[in-house]
Amino acid sequence: MISVIIPTCDRPAEFLQKATGSVLAQSLSPHEVIIVDNGTIDVDTANLPKGVKVYRLPPRVGASRSRNFGAAMANGTHLAFLDDDDWWDQDFLRETWSVLQAEGTRCVYGRKDVFRDGRVERYKCPSEETLTIPVLLRRNPGTGGQNLLIEKELFWRVGGFTEHLRVSNDKAFAIDVLETGEKVSIAYNAAAILRPHDGPRLRNEKKYRLRFIWRYRHLYGTLGALSKALRLILGIARDYFRGLLRRSKA
Repeated sequence: MISVIIPTCDRPAEFLQKATGSVLAQSLSPHEVIIVDNGTIDVDTANLPKGVKVYRLPPRVGASRSRNFGAAMANGTHLAFLDDDDWWDQDFLRETWSVLQAEGTRCVYGRKDVFRDGRVERYKCPSEETLTIPVLLRRNPGTGGQNLLIEKELFWRVGGFTEHLRVSNDKAFAIDVLETGEKVSIAYNAAAILRPHDGPRLRNEKKYRLRFIWRYRHLYGTLGALSKALRLILGIARDYFRGLLRRSKA
């Protein structure tokens, strides 16, 4: 009973078709596939496979709210998420489900591969050593919305994805799960494939990372949070003045 949720926002139609097709081609079939559209242009449902559920939200409400809405609409006992510009290896659900059952856990991450120059390459995969709160406060070792399978009850116990975080919401979710004391498993053979492209990426917006620091100030400690915020602010200021300098020379 795995419900798969795909948030989408103004992606090329072939991206969403590839993502949806990879879900429907899984060796372990999902219970349902839910697309949550928060773009400015409605998804063309005529080009989507039959049986896929499509919900429409106000434009640009964000991936976290779209994921949470999809989770609220889901009928399955477990939730998996896929971004509209990525896709899964055909055994992603089978591998994550097998690890979940074998280890008796309620949350599992697969690995992230990346599609470059016409071939798939290894990119990131969390491990027992890196999937910890101290590491997640510094960097993302490979946790994402696209390589996650979680029991629905646990998803809602941690409150879903934090909607006011425009960036770092994936690693924030992992931190929230770990703070409950739940063990998180790793499915090393379950691959979500990321597609590099020239579209907008919020993770490049440094200013939004301040909200992440503020949310987890209790984990950083007062001095740690202030130090990290100050370095980030100085970086934002540096980028701003570099931009002014480039424009003045143009």
